[in-house]
Parts: sequence; C-alpha cells; structure tokens
Amino acid sequence: MTSPVAMPVIPSPPLPSGAVHGDMRTMSSHASIPSRPHRACRAGVAFALVGALAMMNATAARAAKPAPPLDPSAPMEEVATSTAATWDRVVVLPDGRIIAEAPAWTGVKQGGLVILDSAKQPHPYPDAAWNDPATPEGQRLIAPADIQLQDDGTLWVLDSGIPADGARGQPKVVRIDTRTAQVTATWNVDAAALRPDSRLAAMRVGNGHAYIGDEGVPAIIVADLDGHAQRRLMEHNPALTAGRPIIGPDGRVMKNAAGHTAIVNVSQMAISPDEKWLYFEPLSGPIYKLGTDVLIDPKVTPIELEDSPTLWYKSPPYGGIAVGPDGTLYLNDVSTGSIFRLTPGRIYQRIVTDARLQWPAGSHVTPQGMLYVPAAQLDRTPALNGGQMQVAWPVHVYRINVAALPEAKF
Repeated sequence: MTSPVAMPVIPSPPLPSGAVHGDMRTMSSHASIPSRPHRACRAGVAFALVGALAMMNATAARAAKPAPPLDPSAPMEEVATSTAATWDRVVVLPDGRIIAEAPAWTGVKQGGLVILDSAKQPHPYPDAAWNDPATPEGQRLIAPADIQLQDDGTLWVLDSGIPADGARGQPKVVRIDTRTAQVTATWNVDAAALRPDSRLAAMRVGNGHAYIGDEGVPAIIVADLDGHAQRRLMEHNPALTAGRPIIGPDGRVMKNAAGHTAIVNVSQMAISPDEKWLYFEPLSGPIYKLGTDVLIDPKVTPIELEDSPTLWYKSPPYGGIAVGPDGTLYLNDVSTGSIFRLTPGRIYQRIVTDARLQWPAGSHVTPQGMLYVPAAQLDRTPALNGGQMQVAWPVHVYRINVAALPEAKF
C-alpha cells in the first residue's frame, strides 16, 4: 500500500509490441492514447466541459433513492470456515464448490488459491504445482490478488507477483478452465505498464480485455487479450486515488504495519453483466462507474478519459463489490458489518447488518441468486492493524439467498 501522490499524468511514448510464446503472452504498453483527429480542433470545448461533467457526476452520486432497511435482515447461512487463511475473495462453481483467495499483502503467511471439497477442506487450486514456491515463476501463482468467474466456467486470476515478503516477481493474468482445472493461458504484464511502486490489486475481464487496477500507483491497465496490446490509463486520477482514511469497525481508522494511516487506492472492481460498465473504488470509497467502451477505444483522448468516470455513489468503505445477474450491485460495508444493494433503478437498501460480518470482503453472486460473502477480518491483520495480528479464527464464509429477497422499494 502506498500514499497517493498528486501529480499530472505524463504521457510516455509508445512501447514495442510483445511476443506470443505458446500460452505465455506478453503485451505491449502505452501510457497515453492518441486524440481523435476530428476532435483535435475542439480541445477548447473539451476543457469547457470539465466543469459540466463534474456537476453531472455529482448529480449522479446524489440520485440514488434510499429504501428502508430490510427488517428483519436477510438470513445468513455459514457455508465454510478457515483456521489458517483470511480469505478475501470467493467464487462458487456450478457444483457448489468454493474457490477462495487469501491475499499476500496482509502480512499473514497463507496459501494463495484453494478449492474446497465436499467436506469443505481446502486444496491448492488449480493444483499443488501452481501454488508451490519451488515451481518456476511463470508456471505458478505468486500472489493472487483478484479472481473472477464467468458463466462459461472460465476463472480469471490476477497475480500481483508480490508475495508476503515483499519481493517483486512477474505480475500476470491467468486463465483457468474450471471444468478441467487446467491453466489454459497466461499473460505477463509488461514492466513498461508498471511503476516501481505498482501493486496490482483488482481486475475484471470483459469484451476481450482485462481491466487491471494498480493500487500502488493508481491507474487502470487495459490489456487486449486477443491483440496483446496494453495501455496504462488515468494515472493518479482522483477516482482511483484514496482521498480519505479507511474507517473500519467501531469507527477505527485503519493503520498500516508501520502505525501510519493506511492508504489503499483502487482495490475493488466489478463489471456489469453486459460488460458495458466497470465499477471501481479505492478501499475508502466512493464508487465510480465508467463505460468499458471508453477504456478500450484508442481514439479517446487523455483529457476525455480523465473526466469520464461518474461518481456513482458516495459510499462508505466497501470490502467487496459484486454484481447480480440483473445488474444489482451488492456492496459490503466494512465499517458497520452490513451489506447493501443498489438496484439498476438506483434504489439503495441495506439488506443485512450482522456482527458476524467482520470485514465483509470480495463476494460472488451465482446465476441462481445466491450471494457468498467471506468475513475476512482484514482489519485484524498486520497490514491494517498497526502491525498486530489479531484475527479471531476461524474466518467464515456466509451465503445469502438474495433472489428470495422482497423487491426494493423506497
């Protein structure tokens, strides 16, 4: 985790394209994107729109309609526990097995990616070799940072390349076919797309592109998974940069291992079911929304992109954002142990508050409308607890039937 630095984005010259070697793909990077030729003469208009865009964004943030909290709260069912790992991301396969990720940045020594068998016992995923430190770096998961399961059974894994000891390895994107538990491709993230203090923390895949959040030096890296090109965009954009402390349970301000106020930039992402919208936030909030067409169009100018994020909701710190099949966002409030929903009609409602939700983290909604939420206790790990390890084992995963909830009304 790094403190944000207020500085302008400085475009870099184009970098050479990467090569494809079997299933190991290396992508080229660009720090900037060219202007649309027919818009070059309209730079003045673009500057004039900045204020209007800001006003529109602020209006969007206020437009959500609050609904009364569900009373009683949605019932939660415990489905898994861990006495050794602070799982902060989960996905669920069609057969009900849970894949869980344990982050390396917390300061807790723990395995990276596991799958729980029918007895809820964890096993390395996709296999032991891919989680073995003795395996060559290119054929193993060094430090999984985010996971995403698509409807066709594809599991996408973001590997930050930074293990618990802070050593820096090769960050990469890994594609796994969960029907066979086989890695089908990996893409290296080029060094040219990174900065010395980069720490990749969030990723969503859609439209043939990976959208990767750099928490260490806030930016979005957009990788064309078919064409193998990569661009670093929106560096130090306010929408990606933490602008306030992280308020955890009981109103505590989270402290890093050195005892200073913890700063976590863009670290949560979600993508709409139609893959048209990307939602993201620094851990402290708030949530922003951005069209994926803007991110993947190389003709969009830097100034247009800089002002494209919409402030979607003035939110508290969320430990996870998940999207249901109907586009409803499920938002996990770490400060109160609550889960909210934000419907496509922009109705905002608390569906549960429960003391068991100690830092509700990266959750998953199945096509059948079952919400799985890990209570990760990250506020009790050294990285957010002033260097102190105070996790009260076990860590729990809960399930909520959100498909059965009454319609949100205000």
